[in-house]
Amino acid sequence: MGLSLEGHKVISAKEMKRVEKLSIDEGACDETYMLKAGEGIAARVEAFIKENRLEKTVTLLVGKGNNGGDAFVAGTFLLNRGYQVEAYHMVSTKESSPLCQKQEKAFLSAGGEVKRGKDLSFKGVILDGLLGTGFQGKLEDKMAEVVQKANRSKLPILAIDIPSGVDGNTGDMDPIAIEAKETIFLGLPKLGFFLKEGYNAIGKLRGVDFGMDVRFIHEAKAVAHLLNEKMVPELLPPIIRNRHKYQAGYVIALAGSPGMPGAAMLSCLAALRTGAGIVRLFHPKGMEGELTTSPYELIRTSYEWGDTSQIFEEAKRASVALMGPGMGKLEEMHAFIQKVVRGLEIPCVIDADALFHL
Repeated sequence: MGLSLEGHKVISAKEMKRVEKLSIDEGACDETYMLKAGEGIAARVEAFIKENRLEKTVTLLVGKGNNGGDAFVAGTFLLNRGYQVEAYHMVSTKESSPLCQKQEKAFLSAGGEVKRGKDLSFKGVILDGLLGTGFQGKLEDKMAEVVQKANRSKLPILAIDIPSGVDGNTGDMDPIAIEAKETIFLGLPKLGFFLKEGYNAIGKLRGVDFGMDVRFIHEAKAVAHLLNEKMVPELLPPIIRNRHKYQAGYVIALAGSPGMPGAAMLSCLAALRTGAGIVRLFHPKGMEGELTTSPYELIRTSYEWGDTSQIFEEAKRASVALMGPGMGKLEEMHAFIQKVVRGLEIPCVIDADALFHL
């Protein structure tokens, strides 16, 4: 059973852990969660195999924690559906979490095979249950070797909750991390999916409901929300037919630098395309000739390095500011950008080179 991504909260891995613990403290059962998660993961693996017309063969990569337990549960469900499933377990049974130990036993009872040590081979679809969203830093050598072999096998890899080797909070990634075809996340998508190298590692996102009461999902503190193009119009104010240009929004953009007019032009065109009534580009003196092809609708105002007086005066009438695209990374820009950011009293979208100076 998949979850639609539209409108989903995006939360940190730490926040997911907090609300899960809160639900367990209030009477939920972590084993019930694991069984429900494993069932959903198995269903997604089965769907992936059918969609891609693959053989009914799965290799589990199992760590010592509850992600490993989820993998064993999924493997048991798949065995019961006629799949050939074998597991490679990174540690001995006694080194695993109690729930992982229990699910390994159930997997073996269902006819599964568990391998350890250097007896490592891959068949069919690989299901990554090595590490969870709490991973930080670098993979241990033995783990890195397994991950590298999995990636080099060129077999499709589906990751449970997050590709092993990716930090669920920051998106930081070990240089050798699982390269997933799909990530089957549990509950809510994690911030690390969308940051830094993590975004390249996750493949397609597929959500699985593991049975947490919806009130705990509402309790979770979001750091962002997932949107699509169909949802955005609902978030915008209605268009009034007899509106004047200031009612449609006045955007001031600080963008561009000599030799880099493109980013300034594109960002201002984007602002015009959204329906802004006025877009004014503040650009450094000396690049007027590079902006001769700018649209007629765009107002251009040049400024001297370090002089913020015009910008702050115009900001009194503006609705929103944009700062950064194509401004460059010259040292003299640092104090200027800092001064503008601190002095603006309207919402400001800070992007590109402006982020470098903050």
